[in-house]
Amino acid sequence: MQAASFLRNVPVLAGLSDRLLDRLVSQVQERFVRAGEWIVREGETADSMFIVRSGRVEVVNERSPGALIRILRRGDVLGELALLREGTRSASARASRDTELFELRRDAFEALIQEAPTFALGLTRAIGAQLAVSRTPVVTAAPARTIAVVALDDAVSPVEVAESLADALALYGSVVRLSAGEIQAIDQAERDADRVVMRGGSDPDQEWTGLCVREAHLVVAVTSGTPSPTWLRVAAALERCELIVFGPAVSPSVIAELQPREVQVITDAGRRPAALQATARRIAGRSVGVVLSGGGARALTHLGVIEELRASGVQIDRVAGASMGSLVAATTAIGLGPDAAYEAFERGAAINPTSDYTIPAFSLVRGRKLRRLILDEVLGSIRIEEAPLRFFCVSCDVVAREPVVHRTGPMVDAVYASVAIPGLFPPVPTADGKLLVDGGVLDNLPVATMARTGEGPVIAVDVTGRIGSLKRVGRPGLEPIGRCMRRLLTGIETPLPRIGETLMRTLMVGSSDTVAAARRHADLVIAPVVEGVGLADWQAIARAREIGRGAAREALASNPDLASRFAS
Repeated sequence: MQAASFLRNVPVLAGLSDRLLDRLVSQVQERFVRAGEWIVREGETADSMFIVRSGRVEVVNERSPGALIRILRRGDVLGELALLREGTRSASARASRDTELFELRRDAFEALIQEAPTFALGLTRAIGAQLAVSRTPVVTAAPARTIAVVALDDAVSPVEVAESLADALALYGSVVRLSAGEIQAIDQAERDADRVVMRGGSDPDQEWTGLCVREAHLVVAVTSGTPSPTWLRVAAALERCELIVFGPAVSPSVIAELQPREVQVITDAGRRPAALQATARRIAGRSVGVVLSGGGARALTHLGVIEELRASGVQIDRVAGASMGSLVAATTAIGLGPDAAYEAFERGAAINPTSDYTIPAFSLVRGRKLRRLILDEVLGSIRIEEAPLRFFCVSCDVVAREPVVHRTGPMVDAVYASVAIPGLFPPVPTADGKLLVDGGVLDNLPVATMARTGEGPVIAVDVTGRIGSLKRVGRPGLEPIGRCMRRLLTGIETPLPRIGETLMRTLMVGSSDTVAAARRHADLVIAPVVEGVGLADWQAIARAREIGRGAAREALASNPDLASRFAS
């Protein structure tokens, strides 16, 4: 594309005379920035502005790690405000894809302002739009409009995936399919249709494939499990891609290099159509996600909620959870039916997973019973990326004091870390120096984590409820002995909860504010009345299941308009 024809269509340059435009073409300098490299850094002296010619740029606040201010694409301008103030950069910008830029130095910039009122007006409008979102982190991603499908090795073809996604996306609006072309073709397609699906190739150095990767809102990368070295060389350009594996597995090292937003391993060719349709729903922002809170034995209520949602025709594509909610979410993700899930939890409740006590040097229980007799038996060796539904759970790293989101790896390891109540279970060390405990410590209802992807409506199931008064258990005839034991061990006779329940109650109290905040991000909140179920009342599974079913029926019935959005 000629520089003049591109610059003529940049909004802030609209209205420039041919004379000024020709002069501008002679003054701008072309820059190519690799994905992951910085363009400007906060605090630097501002001596130029940039116009994005192709690719993607993220403007970030480095003082708040992970705070994304805005995303710039083709035709957007970077750095003009700092030039006007004659100051330093107020934010940093880096290329999230391989990016081509036009750079305009300060002297040429100032001359344009003096000679072209239309340029100054365009800048004013652009700056006004920026100030509307100034330094406000992006919370929810918009559904991708332009999707590029590329093959990471020669053992797979992007054709099947591109055509299947385009067919599925056509249910939610018009779709244009591109197999080759230039930026002008992409521009026209984006004007003509709701979504554009670009079929790239298997060589990142090929011009069309490279253009697809730079210009797409979302890259769908298909591999047999072993990407070619040429793709791994430009791995940064695929960051936040949708990684689909048509093979038995993909190594953790490949996942670490590509940093995908989601990974799917689809070994059964017969499952590909359903998996790609679900992927299309997520891309279009039409997939239903369910988030399950922690709550000790009260999380057994989730079994009934999931059962009733499915019976009501809700098509669940994504599940997530914290603490015990992560275990129910995991059984849902691997496709365990309601009766099979109930039986598995009933067997677990019968053995009391928190009864393998040990010398309380590192924890009250070993955790082996939970892992061996429940997690290993139910989840086996399944990896998260192999599950039919997309899944994540959260734990807390007590070293860095931050939440950890588990989207890949052995499901048993992720769920065990998420349910490891500090003090009750031993913390879980990782190879990279983390020390993980129950996710409910920081985020007992991870709705925001699911909602910010913009993949569709979210149903939050909150079983925290009120902690309630202490439930008296045990035989009445043994109460005198209990009083003597309490007086001997604590100096008081008043009924007290066991230490395991006290730890659970403390965890619930600490997470109450975060749960209240998380519920605001959900499209539908189901809050079963769980006060009659104790936090360690594992024998109440049948009653908890029915409470969950009733709560789901009531929530769907009382929100008929909203509930229709969840129907399959």
